Amino acid sequence: MLPAIPPYAVPLFFGVDPVLVGIIAVLLLIVFALFLFIRKTLLSFSKGMREGKRKRE
Repeated sequence: MLPAIPPYAVPLFFGVDPVLVGIIAVLLLIVFALFLFIRKTLLSFSKGMREGKRKRE
């Protein structure tokens, strides 16, 4: 007979550990936030370069 598995030990995501899913989700959020930060920085930089060129002329 199989040993009884306590209910808290049964993974919810089809055999994938929920803690692992949480860690991956947090890492993806961090990567997405870094992408948005770098995108905003580069867009602001290019906008400033365009405005600086316009003021010089």
